[in-house]
Amino acid sequence: MTPQNNYSEYNNKHFNHTFLRHGVCVTRSCKRFLQNTTKPITYSNTDTENAELKLVIEECLNDSLWNNYELKCRVTAPLYCNEREERQKDSGDLAVGVFLLVLLTLNVIGSLYDAIFVRGQNKPGSGNGVLLCFSVPHNFSRLMRPYADLGPREQRLKVFHGLRAMTTLGVIHCHSLLPFAIAPENVLFVENLYNNMANYIFLNGTIVVQTFFIMSGCLLSYKLEMLAEKREIKWTLLPKILIITWAKLTPSYMVVLATSATWLRYTSSGPFWKLVVLREVEDCRADGWSHVLYINNYLDPTQCLPQAWYLAANMQLYILGYCTFVIIKSPKYRKVALTILFIIGVVTPMAHTYFQNLEAVVMMTPEAVRSFLNNPTFHHVYKRGHTNIANFVLGIALGFLIYRLQKNEVNIQKYKKYRHLFLLTVPAILGTIIVGSVFYIDGIYTSVYTKAIYSGLIKPIYGVILAILVIGCVFEIENVYRPILEWDGWKLPAKLSYCAFLLHVAFIRIATGSLRTLMPFTYLLVAETTIAFIVLSYLAAIPFWLLVDAPLTELLQKILTGKLCQTETKVIPENDLTLKNNVKVFNSEEGNASV
Repeated sequence: MTPQNNYSEYNNKHFNHTFLRHGVCVTRSCKRFLQNTTKPITYSNTDTENAELKLVIEECLNDSLWNNYELKCRVTAPLYCNEREERQKDSGDLAVGVFLLVLLTLNVIGSLYDAIFVRGQNKPGSGNGVLLCFSVPHNFSRLMRPYADLGPREQRLKVFHGLRAMTTLGVIHCHSLLPFAIAPENVLFVENLYNNMANYIFLNGTIVVQTFFIMSGCLLSYKLEMLAEKREIKWTLLPKILIITWAKLTPSYMVVLATSATWLRYTSSGPFWKLVVLREVEDCRADGWSHVLYINNYLDPTQCLPQAWYLAANMQLYILGYCTFVIIKSPKYRKVALTILFIIGVVTPMAHTYFQNLEAVVMMTPEAVRSFLNNPTFHHVYKRGHTNIANFVLGIALGFLIYRLQKNEVNIQKYKKYRHLFLLTVPAILGTIIVGSVFYIDGIYTSVYTKAIYSGLIKPIYGVILAILVIGCVFEIENVYRPILEWDGWKLPAKLSYCAFLLHVAFIRIATGSLRTLMPFTYLLVAETTIAFIVLSYLAAIPFWLLVDAPLTELLQKILTGKLCQTETKVIPENDLTLKNNVKVFNSEEGNASV
């Protein structure tokens, strides 16, 4: 085995240097080899038709490699060319284009109607409810209005504004590294990053997504307990709750899905365009149905909106949570059911890791990030609904606990003497992230038993620590992290986080697919790139929320609650349930449920 092979075989920290990636200007660097062919050679979309072009490039590369290094190579991977193809628009493109044009027209009509006939005549709270759904001024006032109409108990959950916004920022940051993963210029610098312990906060930062599951479970149980104060929750209410939950998340999600399957491919071009962008377009056309049903996290491998695995897993866990709450009435049996579900949530990652010989964590190795969606640990442990049950159940238990403590007016202030222990929660969270670095260390052998135990326990350990932090903030036990997480400045980013979450990957893909040079990996450039994608995603989220998310969601709510013909509009109180920003509101007098 050559030294090159010895170096490359340790793939936890090293690239595969036996597999070379070249960017070649064929018409300039390989001109004399092209002249030796019997017929003109052009790039084709199909790999089989590029066989002769591969031979030319192989001969061209071997000429320089042999002269300079006495090495030879063979072109084995597909070719990706910067040539901009003539892409014919099909019926799907036209249908989505017409829909977007109609949506924009409705927003113009609704805004004019609001400005002239409602606000112009000083008649707030009146008018055609359907047209007002598409009023930009109406929706802008909803976006900028603080979280009103909430009782003092619900107001104490504002810690979730900061958690939601900060977690979304972290998700966008991690995805912003895609350009550096696809085309890094200084590969040795990238490999040396794995020798710095501080970098594992980002390399193992995937566990932070569990924050969303904790919040979702907590708000689900808390709001259902609040509802139970006003009306009896019968099992007949379950289908309506599930339909409305689906309708709350789906409209804007489907618009992004449809756009990704059609018009995304026309936005730019580049040598990585087929690899990074067109692959997603093809997968969205083939697998888009699974997103409508929220089962896309069980479909492998697909690059269609890969970030949407969370939405599917969360929807599946919502259904599980609703069924548990509605069907099981007795608090005693609910505790038994939640305990069983929690044990299942701990055991299933262990079983997958053990029987499928997976990694203990989603390993962000240099080569893995280039083909991340081929990672079996990501598929079988990270993104499945049943492997994320543990923290969702912890969230449900947290919601029950907060509700009971508030309702019974338990004096939590007596625990303030332990407030210094609450200060340990953030260092403990960082510890759960960094401890996974042991699986990257040279020469350390970790058995499949160790990996299985770690994969099963690390998520609930993270969840318990985060739950303690939330309790400390809700009941004002500590005053260090709480002012940061409850800062009013998080409210607007929290409201926009769902839209930013849906949109950000498209911007990252377009930028990566358009690359025509290698990306120098430096801390400064990574920071600049991350900030640029965060700012772009949130700026785009504002018009997307105003023109797409808010109007379609409100219209669908009116249809499902039988209020489509209602002339008087009532502002829907807002309180985040997940990444989405509308609270579940049940009208006990009319028997209607809305989200």
